[in-house]
Amino acid sequence: MRTATLPATVSRYHLGQRNRERMLNLLAYGLLMLAIVIVFFPLAWMATVSVRPNIEVMKMPPDWIPAVFTLQAYAKIFSSPRYLVVFANTMLVSLLVTVLSLVLGAMAAYALARFKFAGQRAVLMFLITTQMFPLVLLCIPYFRIFITLGLYDTRTSLVIVYLTFTLPFCILMLRSYFLNIPRDIEEAAMVDGCSRLGAIFRTLIPMSYPAFIGAGLYTFLLAWNEFLFAVVLIESWENRVLTMAIYSLMAEFVTEWNMMMAFSVLASLPLVIAFVFLQKFMVQGMTAGALTS
Repeated sequence: MRTATLPATVSRYHLGQRNRERMLNLLAYGLLMLAIVIVFFPLAWMATVSVRPNIEVMKMPPDWIPAVFTLQAYAKIFSSPRYLVVFANTMLVSLLVTVLSLVLGAMAAYALARFKFAGQRAVLMFLITTQMFPLVLLCIPYFRIFITLGLYDTRTSLVIVYLTFTLPFCILMLRSYFLNIPRDIEEAAMVDGCSRLGAIFRTLIPMSYPAFIGAGLYTFLLAWNEFLFAVVLIESWENRVLTMAIYSLMAEFVTEWNMMMAFSVLASLPLVIAFVFLQKFMVQGMTAGALTS
């Protein structure tokens, strides 16, 4: 009697377990869908506000679908030379910061990963400490330094400032990735006749492209979206960046919300495109070497 009821009991147990797993999966997918809606709601609203007249933005209650569809805000941006200069300045500063951070960071990361020298741990601790230091405390010192050097209200000042907090991150990230690559590969290349520099370019760098892409995306994103130091160090329209241009649209009495949202959409497009095509490499670069000391 017991042996006859045992298979039925086991079957009911497995059936109940499968039902619980299905319920947990449905709950997880429901929470994920809710999170997606919460994240994309302001983005969708930003896009709809950018294609409606400014007076319609203030309508209460607001309409989700614009009653009047217009691209006037985008036309104003593309027809204004000073707004186009803002885009060019932001792209130039971001690309310069990204390239310099990767080149200088790769050299420093290689030295920290492959060589032993006095003060190496102190250098690493200093780099880690720079990531924990509140940047707002540096505004006044940076302002005084660049006034003294004659670099106030120049794009060069932004490049230098951004490097001070993107370069340590790139060094730490690339060092962790380099530590995961065996030295034997470089040594084998040098045995075959390569110099150390040739071995680096032929073996280490091609194998480290996920780390370079991850660090480059982080650096570009930070330089593209930075606002605090841009406000402190830049004054003239000829040297302004996107974040300052968007902020300048907020007036005391009338705020051009449609132009502000159009600016935000255009400013987000390069980042969205980059993440769509490079997110896999960014995840690899961010996670590789996480357990390496």
